[in-house]
Amino acid sequence: MTDWKALGRTLAGIGLPILGAQLGGPAGAAIGRKVAAAAGVADDPAVLAQAVAAGDPELMLRLVELEAAERERDRAAALEAQRIAAEDLRQAREAHRGHWMPAVLTLALAATVAALLAGLFLVEIPAANQRAADIVLGALLGAFTTGVAYWLGSSRGSAEKSSEIATLKGGR
Repeated sequence: MTDWKALGRTLAGIGLPILGAQLGGPAGAAIGRKVAAAAGVADDPAVLAQAVAAGDPELMLRLVELEAAERERDRAAALEAQRIAAEDLRQAREAHRGHWMPAVLTLALAATVAALLAGLFLVEIPAANQRAADIVLGALLGAFTTGVAYWLGSSRGSAEKSSEIATLKGGR
C-alpha cells in the first residue's frame, strides 16, 4: 500500500524534490490533496502513485507546473524574509544612529578581552575549567570582533554613508 510519504519519495526520485519533500513532511496529506487535485485524480496516494507510474505526459506536465509554482512560492517567501531582515536592520541603525552605547560597549569589550588575555599569562586555569574559559574567551573575542568591524568595517561605513545621504536629502 502506498502512503503519502512513499509517494513523496517517488516524486523526489523523478525530479520533483519540493513536492516530494512536502508529501513526506507533516502536512503530507494536505499537500497530497493539492497534488491530486492538480493531477486530476482521486485524493488517494495509491491512485496518484499509479497515475505517476503510468507516465502520462499531461499528468507529468501538471506536476512539473505545480513543482515550479511551489519553488516560486518558496523563493518569494525567502525574499520576503530577507526584506524583513534588511528593514529591521535599517530601522535599528536609524534608531541608534549617533548613540554613545556602541563606543562604550566596544571599549568595555576591549578592556575585558585585554584583562582575560593578561589573566591567561598570569593565572593557571585548572584543567576542569579550561573548556569553560575557552568558551568565554571565544564568545568575548567574537563580540569584540563585531565591535571593531562596526567601527572600522562596512557597518560603520554604511552608517556614515546613510548619514551623508540623509544630509543631502535634507539640503535639497
